[in-house]
Amino acid sequence: MAAKIKTDLRELNEIIKNFAQFKEKTLPKLVDQHARLLAVELANRTQPFSFGKGAAKNAWQLGKNAVQNDISKVFRTKTTLQAVIDKTENEKLRTRLQKMLNKGDNRQVAEIFKSVGMIKDYEVIAKSGLADKHKSMRSQRSGRTLSPRGSMYISTSGLQTYTNKIMQRVGLSKSAWADCARLIGGTKGDAARGIPAFAKAKRHANNGKIIDGIHKNNPYITMTSEIPWASRILRTEEIRFAHHIVREKMIKMANYMIKHAAKKNFNPTPRENE
Repeated sequence: MAAKIKTDLRELNEIIKNFAQFKEKTLPKLVDQHARLLAVELANRTQPFSFGKGAAKNAWQLGKNAVQNDISKVFRTKTTLQAVIDKTENEKLRTRLQKMLNKGDNRQVAEIFKSVGMIKDYEVIAKSGLADKHKSMRSQRSGRTLSPRGSMYISTSGLQTYTNKIMQRVGLSKSAWADCARLIGGTKGDAARGIPAFAKAKRHANNGKIIDGIHKNNPYITMTSEIPWASRILRTEEIRFAHHIVREKMIKMANYMIKHAAKKNFNPTPRENE
C-alpha cells in the first residue's frame, strides 16, 4: 500500500507573502530607523567621545580643556610665563625674571629669555592679532596646532575672551551627524536624541547631508559630514564599530519580525495518510 502525503500550501504561501510585504514595507522602515541610530553612534564616537553613562558632560569639559591646551601651545600669559620661571634653575636669573613678571612687564621677561638664549625671538600679540596668529600655527595637513619653535608669542590682553569664543566650537564636528539624524527623522520628538546638547546647538547647524534611497528595491541611506576635518577626529575603527553595533541591532530586529510573522500565520493542517 502506497503512502500519500497531502500538503496544504496555503499557510506557506501566506508566510512568503508576508515576507514580501516585510521586504516592501517594513524593511525600508527598519533601514530608516537604524540609519538614525547609526548617526547617533557616529556623533558619540566623534571626538570628544560622548558614549557611555555620564559621558556627555565629560565630553563637553574635555572639549573645552582641549581648546585651552591648544591655545596655550601658542600664546604665553603671566601664568604660563610663571611656569617657565619656576623651572629656571639659575637662582639669580629666576629672581630677575620674577621681578619683571611681578611688575607686569611681560615684554621684558621675554627680552631676558632672549638675552640668555632661552628663545631666539619673541613677539607681543595684541588682542586683534590673536585669531590670525593662532590660525597661522595650525598645520594645514593635520589641523593640529603647533608649538612655536625657538619663538615666543606673548598675549597682552583678550586671550581668555578669544579662548571662550573658540570653546563655543566644541561639538561642531559631532553636529554633522546630528543633522543627519534629524534629516532621517522617522521618530517622535528629537530625532537626534542621544547626541549631547552642545553638539546640537543652532550655531553648528547644516553640516550634514543625506542621500535618501529608502524607497529603492534595495533601500539605503547615505550620510555625509561636510566638516573638512571629519576624518581626522572620527577614526576608521570607530566608524566600523558603530556600523557593527547598528547592523547587529538591525539583524536582530529583522529576525524577530520575520519569526513573529511566521509564527502568527503558520498553522498547518494535519497530514493525511491514505
